[in-house]
Formats: sequence, structure tokens, C-alpha cells
Amino acid sequence: MIRHDRRRLLRGLVHGSLASLPLAQLLARSAHAQTAAASPARILFVYIPDGCSPEHWHPSGSTTGFTLPEMTQPLAAHRNDLVFLRGLNMYAGGSTHEGGIRKVLTATNDVSLDVFVGQYYREQSAHASIHLGVASTHENGAGYVSYLGSEQPIVPEDNPLRAFERLFGAPGSPSDPEARRQLSVLDAAQADIGRLQSRLGQTERDKLDRHTESLRALENRILAADPGSGGVCGNPDWNSQGWSVPAGYNSYPAYWNRDDQFDSVARLQMDLAVLALQCGLSRSVTLQFSHAVSPTSLPQIGTSQRHHDSSHFDANNAASIQTFVTWKRWYCEQFAYLLQSMKNAPGSQGSLLDETLVLLCSELGHSARHDHRDMPFVLAGRGGGLQPGRFLDYRTANGGDGDTHAKLLVSLGNAAGIPIDRFGYTGHGTGPLSGLFM
Repeated sequence: MIRHDRRRLLRGLVHGSLASLPLAQLLARSAHAQTAAASPARILFVYIPDGCSPEHWHPSGSTTGFTLPEMTQPLAAHRNDLVFLRGLNMYAGGSTHEGGIRKVLTATNDVSLDVFVGQYYREQSAHASIHLGVASTHENGAGYVSYLGSEQPIVPEDNPLRAFERLFGAPGSPSDPEARRQLSVLDAAQADIGRLQSRLGQTERDKLDRHTESLRALENRILAADPGSGGVCGNPDWNSQGWSVPAGYNSYPAYWNRDDQFDSVARLQMDLAVLALQCGLSRSVTLQFSHAVSPTSLPQIGTSQRHHDSSHFDANNAASIQTFVTWKRWYCEQFAYLLQSMKNAPGSQGSLLDETLVLLCSELGHSARHDHRDMPFVLAGRGGGLQPGRFLDYRTANGGDGDTHAKLLVSLGNAAGIPIDRFGYTGHGTGPLSGLFM
């Protein structure tokens, strides 16, 4: 089986996305791709809005003998694929919703971790990082989770059709083998290769020949594939329900941001995130559901309030929280769907979930109190050597103050193969989160 890194490289070659790169860079990518047999984890970052009620979200019990409360109960079927984290706090930076969403993936760093991971591996994939949204731009005054630099947020793509086109090409892209063969970068670079060979000594010419032969062999395996049977990446089976924007639609909000389209767009964007990871289009994918202070209304799931309104429950009135519980259960159901899709998607040596790390996060801890303590972080998958099926409680760390989520981000960076010991905030120490990776 072709490794995902090789397939990703050649997909870029065949479709011309690397055609403008210098030959030396292409050859360097080829050499790196061929040594990727033990690739670090890919990471999928999933954001859901407006925090939680900690007592209704976090498990109770021991590290492996834990039970899930109402909000996270829909994840029970996947408990052996998950690591539930408790007692992690977000320090420094801004407060409430706006401060929380700004630092959940940055820990007050200028660049968010999803962008950082993508940039680290930018020479290996068609896209450094991929940013998908589900009504993330609709009435968003609170911000986004991804940052390219200081005060440089990345706006996710909310339209799944446009996102698919950007990742896999527009309908009508070259599909017959001869048309695709004309996009071969090696063929286009033959003159450059010849000139370079004439200036090299025998040893270097031999190395160049080996690199180009390797590229040609892998390129031919993709070019020779029948477009109609090219597998999930050659002929993506996506949007089987035929979701589309009605012809002539020109109303507010955008069709894909409407509440009555929220669940349909959510499924399409989750499917697209899985497809992008499976096809090796990037090592870092982010999916942002709505945004902080979410205005989403989904009466079809049995809620009587908009999401943000329901998060302002009376902390002392158990009955007032039930709508918020319903909302969080729905989001956990979506996360369960995503995990099952990843388990069903073949990877290079197992399932996609076996080779990926997934972080579920939000911008608040206790939503009604607008704090950044006891954050609702959940990890999934086995990428980077994560051992799932555990509940890890850090509330006793630092003399009972809990631990910093910046260490979680360091751990994720390490799992992605990046040797860092700090990411943003360091007020509670540096290094990775203890006990997370064995």
C-alpha cells in the first residue's frame, strides 16, 4: 500500500499544485516522503461552543473504571477510543468567551497549534492546514480558534461545497489518464533535470536518478489508476445526499449558515475532514462548530433556547440546565459520528483513528460562570502513541490548583513529531502534560 505521505506528495504532483516549485524542493519532498514509514500523528482539532457544566460533563470514577454523566453519555460506545481530561485550566490572556476562544489553541502564543503543526509539515502536503466551519462566520463577534499570527485569525470555510472544491478540485477537472499525464511535473521538468545532471558528478547524478525514478514510479501508480475506481482519494464518495445551495439563493444568512441547514452542513464538513485526513491533504485539520456566544437554534433536537442562551443556566437550579444538557448531548453525538467515521476509514496500517489524534475543545469551563477552569477537553485516537480508554484528573496538580492546558498543547505538538517543551503560557511550568503519553 502506498503510504499516505507519498500519495499526498504525488497527488500534488499530478494535479499540478507543486508545478511551480524549484526542482530541488520537489526532490527534497520526495526524499522526506520516502522516510515517513513511522509518521507522527496527524491531528484533528474540533471546537464546540460555550463551555459546559463540569458536573454534567466530566466522568467520575477511576482512571479506567469511570462512568460518563449526561452530557458525555453519547460517547460511551467510544470510551475505549477516548481520553477524558479534567482539572486543566487556561491561564492569562483574556477572559470570558472572547478571551477563551483566542487562547484555546494558542495558550496566549501568537500562532495557534493547528497552524503551527501545519506549518511544520508544510513541505509534505498540499495544504499546510485545513480550516472548516459549521456556521462559524454567522453573527460571529467573538472570534475564531485558529491564528496565523498575532491578531491574525483564520476564518474557516463554512460552505462545504466550496471547501470540497478547494481540496479536491472543481467538477470537470481532468480525469482521463492522458489529460492527467500532461500534468506530470517530472515531464515538465525534464529540461531542468537534464541541465542539472550535466553539472553533477557521478555520485550526485546517481542520487538524482534514484530520486527521479522513485518519483516516476509513484507518479505512474497514480496516473495509471482508473479514475472510476481510484479509491476514496481518486474518486471521493462525498455528499451522497446531493446537498446543494438552491439556484438563485441570495438571502441572509448564507444558505449554509442557516439553522435549518446546520446539522446537514455539520455532517458534510465532518465527512470532508475525514476525507482530507485519509487522503493526506494535511497533517492538521480544524473543524469549528459555530463560535463563542453561539446563536444557533435547533428546535428539531428538542431545544427551546439558542445555544448561548441555554449556557446561561442557573447553576443552583438543576431543572434550568436541561436544555443545555440536550445541546451538549447533541454535540457529543456529532463527535461520536466523527469518531465512527474515522474508525471506518482505512489508514495505512489500521483505521484512520488509529493514526490520528483528535482534540475536542471549547472556550469556557463552567459556561454559566464564564470561567476558564476545569476545561472540557477530550482526546480521541491512538496517533502518537496515545493510550485511550482513560480518565485523567489533574485537579490535584500544583497544590490543588490544577494544571495548565498549555502543557496539553505541548503534548499534542510532541505527538505530531515536533520537539517543543513550551507553547504559549509557561506560568505553571513547561514540558508536556504528565501521564498523557506513556
